[in-house]
Amino acid sequence: MFEKQGKRSGMANRRLGLGGYFGLVTAVLLLVTGVTLCGLGYRLMTRTLDATVERQVDALGRDIKMDVISQIRQPAWSFLAMFSQGPVPQARTPEERTEYLPLLQAALLANPLFTSIFLGFENGDFTMVRLLIKDKDRRDFQGPPGSAFMVREVRRTGLSIRDEYFYYDEALRPLGRRMAETRSDFDPRTSDWYIEARRSSGQVETGPALLHQPGTMGVLFTQVSRGGRSVAGVAIRLDNLSQMLSSELPTPGARLVMFRPDGTPLASAWGLISGGNGHWRLHSLKDLSPVIQQGVDQYLRGHRTTDLRIGNGAPSTGIQVEVDGQDWMLVLEELDSTAKNDDFLVLAIPRDELYTQSNLFLRQFLMGLAGFLLLTLVVVGLAARQVTTPLRRMARRARRVQEMNFGGKETSLGGKEPRRSYLAEVDDLTDAFDNMLEYMKKTFDIIGAVGTDRDMPRLMGKVLQETVPMAKVEGGGLILLDEQASSPFQAKEALTYWSGQEVKVVPAPSSGLVDPDFKTLIDRALRERLAVTGAVRRHAHPHGPLLAPAFASPDTERVTVALVALRSRRDEPLGLMAFVSPARSGEAAEFLPGQLAIMETLAGIAAIVLETRDLIQNQRDLLDALIQIMAGAIDAKSPYTGGHCARVPVIFQMLLTAAHTAEDGPLKDFHLDEDGWEEARLAAWLHDCGKVTTPEYVVDKATKLETIYNRIHEIRTRFEVLKRDAEIAALRAAQAGADPEEVRRTLTETWRTLDGEFAFVAGCNLGGRNLTDEDLARLETIGRRTWTRTLDRRPGLSRDELARLDRTGGAPAPPVSESLLMDNPEHIIERGPEDFPPPDQTWGFRLKIPEALYNRGELYNLMVRKGTLTEEERYKINDHITRTIMMLTAIPLPPNLRRIPELAGSHHETMDGRGYPRGLKGEEMSWGARMMAIADIFEALTACDRPYKPSHTLRQALDIMNGLVENGHIDPDIYQLFLQADIPRRYAAEHLRPEQNDI
Repeated sequence: MFEKQGKRSGMANRRLGLGGYFGLVTAVLLLVTGVTLCGLGYRLMTRTLDATVERQVDALGRDIKMDVISQIRQPAWSFLAMFSQGPVPQARTPEERTEYLPLLQAALLANPLFTSIFLGFENGDFTMVRLLIKDKDRRDFQGPPGSAFMVREVRRTGLSIRDEYFYYDEALRPLGRRMAETRSDFDPRTSDWYIEARRSSGQVETGPALLHQPGTMGVLFTQVSRGGRSVAGVAIRLDNLSQMLSSELPTPGARLVMFRPDGTPLASAWGLISGGNGHWRLHSLKDLSPVIQQGVDQYLRGHRTTDLRIGNGAPSTGIQVEVDGQDWMLVLEELDSTAKNDDFLVLAIPRDELYTQSNLFLRQFLMGLAGFLLLTLVVVGLAARQVTTPLRRMARRARRVQEMNFGGKETSLGGKEPRRSYLAEVDDLTDAFDNMLEYMKKTFDIIGAVGTDRDMPRLMGKVLQETVPMAKVEGGGLILLDEQASSPFQAKEALTYWSGQEVKVVPAPSSGLVDPDFKTLIDRALRERLAVTGAVRRHAHPHGPLLAPAFASPDTERVTVALVALRSRRDEPLGLMAFVSPARSGEAAEFLPGQLAIMETLAGIAAIVLETRDLIQNQRDLLDALIQIMAGAIDAKSPYTGGHCARVPVIFQMLLTAAHTAEDGPLKDFHLDEDGWEEARLAAWLHDCGKVTTPEYVVDKATKLETIYNRIHEIRTRFEVLKRDAEIAALRAAQAGADPEEVRRTLTETWRTLDGEFAFVAGCNLGGRNLTDEDLARLETIGRRTWTRTLDRRPGLSRDELARLDRTGGAPAPPVSESLLMDNPEHIIERGPEDFPPPDQTWGFRLKIPEALYNRGELYNLMVRKGTLTEEERYKINDHITRTIMMLTAIPLPPNLRRIPELAGSHHETMDGRGYPRGLKGEEMSWGARMMAIADIFEALTACDRPYKPSHTLRQALDIMNGLVENGHIDPDIYQLFLQADIPRRYAAEHLRPEQNDI
């Protein structure tokens, strides 16, 4: 039987349906008719075109010739006739010719094909003017930026030659001048164009010749000026001429070349100049296509297109040749038919491209035929559909069931129900398939909702509400376990749904308040993977909120319950789904296998979604914890900046909320979605993560000599040594017989001087004092004092200290006299490769990097005019923002968090572009980055834990920020929103000392 079924299936695959059969017959008839009509039309079109092609080619040749003459020769001759007789060639000096630069510039602008205008004088001087429109022209002639016009002057004075270039902008304002890099021996009197112009009584065309620019050749039009003092000329580049010819091509495959009378190629539609190793030349005739070579050969043998005649006596349009198996039409035209020897054009057109009209007719006819065929097939198909639709619809439904394809309900055009069949049996079968497909579609819609809805309580309620009627039960429940609950009896709440009611949130079942039979089912469901079913009877023991509605009717004595455990991939319980079927006619019905399969499938999908959501939430919590740990560690590094990374997000969050709720102003369209809030929150916590690379003693540097400790103690000891030395010297003087009173007075004065100098040095060590030039001079004087070291400096040094000491020449052996305030070579710590941004960095950092990593010279540090930080240390402080950007960019952030580096790394940028590290301007910063900058500044001004400055009150901080707005430092719109939202007062109430809130 199965073998016979297979044979029938194979036969069905080889046979057409009723609609296909009608369509195939119609298509064959139409195709035969169309091919016949197409052939007849093509023959008629070809004969017509044969009679008109030659006239078309003749018109093309004449048009191209007239375009060449009107666009190139006539403008050149006309301009040259006026120019040579005008005042410019009569000017004797470059200064006089400069007065006519506007006239020459206007001539070049009015004639785009003109490359340059030049003059060659009888004394050997040469003047050339040209436009510098393209960047290549400026590079070739070494023009400065912005140059648009150039003048070259070659002047001869005796045996000396001065070759000089002058550059102007578009308004002819001078931009610069330069001498030729190599000695120029250019003499226009030896040039062909000069000699030929002198020999001729009129205008002369010469070329092709290499122009005064690498890689450019051109044609020169010249004429002796009025009075004969000079030869005036205009140069036209061949590539400009070639570009003009390329616009004249009648067909895509046509070839068009202009030649000199001797057959030298002059210009073509694709260019003829080539170069290599700095040598430029024109292509020769042998480099051109064979069909052009044939055209030149026939022209040189005297053939002209206008000399030919066809059979009826009308002028022929061209010469037909065959080259490499392709037919061509040749047009050979002299530019000036009245001249004996003039330039000529060779135009070659593929013959088949002249028949595009016939091909277009054929294509249009075929398209019309195809459209007619398609329309006919549609009409035939609609007619056949009245018979075949019921049969095909049943076949499709059978295949969809076989393929588990439970898509939407079938509709006809317009979204209406398909027309029913006239056969009752076919309609009944179709209705049965429709009901089954609708049932399965609803099942998979629930599965799709489970994967897309983010609201977990609503999602679970929807699943329960849709699953209960699909399972053909009266009601059900859903128990979800949280992290604190390991069993359903420890869960806090559950969901329940009964037909005709709403989904309700009820207390979860309690171990002591659940029917024993129901409790047994729950324990079994948690142990087994498949659905567990059982009966629960009415008795005096409470049944709990899940089963209580089932026994609402006093006639219900027994219900059937199915429980399915929701399990994770690790086989951990996530919850339970319960399905309840009350008794009908005294006894509750058992669940069918199909019902249990649906319950298990939906429970499994719900478990996967629950676990995925839990994992995502856990990852977010872990990320938040790590970020806050990092921020806390940064703050914990310094006892003076603790809490900065935690307080900036508070201010930033207030600003974001104010902007998000703004109803007017520039920020009325600023809104954040859930991902935007998360991105901004993380960026605020991470805005200073680069500070982990900044040494604590730089961040917390309270005095100028502080590194890991305050080195003022070393200097104090040296002063003590000097005082002891003075005392010893006094004792020795007294012992040697000096006057005791004089010795005592001298010692007292020396001590007083040393005490005063140390007090001055110690005062300069504090960052709150701004040093004057007098202070710096006094420091240098004190620093030049000497003291005697008697101990070797090497013992007790670390490996790095010894390496720096050896690298700078070591320390002299004691005893040795040393400066009181030392700036030794070993105080300079060199910057290594790891202390620079990557050479291929794409962030656009613009921070100036000091040469040394640190300079710990004592005098160098003490002479810091303001504050405590040296240039190297201030760069190290500022470098934390570049490290922040580099660290955050290296993190593989998901797409919804990709803007974290920009938000976190721009809080030191300013609206006027003078911030760091990238020098961004206001329009280059996002709203969030501008808000972060204000939050960071306000927190820094009001912080109470900075060693190098006192904390400001709110009024003082706002006065400073008002100045920053006026100076273009921070965004005025954001700052105005900052004040309107009352953020300073709200922040001060929770994070500042009471005495700071003075507004």
